[in-house]
Amino acid sequence: MSETPDFLTELAGVISAQVAEGSPVTLVDVDKRSEGNSWETYLITAAWDGGDRTASFAVKREPLSGIVGSYDVAREVALLRATADLGLPVPGVAAHRAGEPGNRGFFVMERLSGVVPMPHNVTRMIVNADDRSALGCRVAREMATLHAAAPESLNLSELEPAPEPGDTGRVENDKWRQTYDDVASLRIPILDLALAWLDHRADRVSGRVSLVHNDFRVGNLVVNPGDGGLVGVLDWETAHFSDPVADLAWFFQRTSRGRSPLACKLLSVDDFLDEYADAAGWRPSQDSLTWWAVQSLTKTAIGCLQAVAIFERGDRPELRYANMAHSVYYSLGWLNQMLRDGEWGL
Repeated sequence: MSETPDFLTELAGVISAQVAEGSPVTLVDVDKRSEGNSWETYLITAAWDGGDRTASFAVKREPLSGIVGSYDVAREVALLRATADLGLPVPGVAAHRAGEPGNRGFFVMERLSGVVPMPHNVTRMIVNADDRSALGCRVAREMATLHAAAPESLNLSELEPAPEPGDTGRVENDKWRQTYDDVASLRIPILDLALAWLDHRADRVSGRVSLVHNDFRVGNLVVNPGDGGLVGVLDWETAHFSDPVADLAWFFQRTSRGRSPLACKLLSVDDFLDEYADAAGWRPSQDSLTWWAVQSLTKTAIGCLQAVAIFERGDRPELRYANMAHSVYYSLGWLNQMLRDGEWGL
C-alpha cells in the first residue's frame, strides 16, 4: 500500500503548526515531480483559514535510497539558512520535520517563480545571448560570495569538519575511489587511470577551503523566463567544505556544455573567471582547474555507476536510474578526449 496519503496528512499538519498558526491546512494541489536524482520532490498548494489564505511550496522528502547516500533534513535546512544569511538567492525554509526510524523526514520551501533551464535547452529558454552572458556573470558573483565566507563563520555543525587547505583533493579522491570500489562490477581503465592521476597530483589544488555547492550549474538555477535573470539556486544537498575551484570546474564541465566553448552555454570560461576574480579577489591556477576538471568527470561517471547499482538492488526502480548506465559514457568520452588532447599534462 502506498504511504503517500499518510505522508500528505502529516505534511498538512506540519504546515498547519509551523506556517498557518494552527489553522487546519488542506493541500488543494499536489504534484509529485520526477526530475532529480536525490530527494523526492513535490510541488504543492496549501490552503487554510477556510480557503482565504493559500501558498505554494516545494517539498523535499527523504528518499528510500539515492546517489547522495545520506539525506539529512536538519543539514539541508541549516545549509539553506546559512546561505540565505550570506545573501545568496535560495528558497526560504517554511517548515520541516526531521526524519526518524520508519518515518522519512521532509522540509517545505517557498516555491520560486521562474523556470529551470537545462543544458540541452538553455539557449532556447534564454534566447538572447547577452542575457545568457549576464546570467553567467551573476552566477560567478554569487559563487564568489559563497566562497568568501570563512567555514567557521557559518556555524554549520551539521557538516563534516573542513579539511586542511592542502588536503581537499586527497579527501575528495578517497571518497570517490571508495564509491567506485563499492559499485563497479567491472573495472573501467580510464577511471582507474584518472583516480591514480588524481592521487599523484592531489597537491595541485588551490590551497583554499570554503563551502562549495558541489552542483552549481544550469539545471539547478531558477531564472526569470523573460530575461534569464537569476531567481534562485537550488539543490544544496551535496554541499560541503572543500576547494572552491571544485565549483568552478563543475560549472565548466564538458557534460554541461557539450561542444560549446561557453561554460554551461552561457559565457566563455575566461569571461566567467574574470567576473569571479573581480568579485573574489583571486583567480585559480590552470593546474587547479585541470585537477578539478578531471575529478568532476571522474565523479560524474562513478555517480552514474552508483545510480545503476541502486536500480539493480531494487532501491529505486525508476528507469531513469537504469538509464544512467548510458550517461556514464559521456563522462568517459570527455575524460578520454582530455587525455588524448594532452590536457591532463601527463
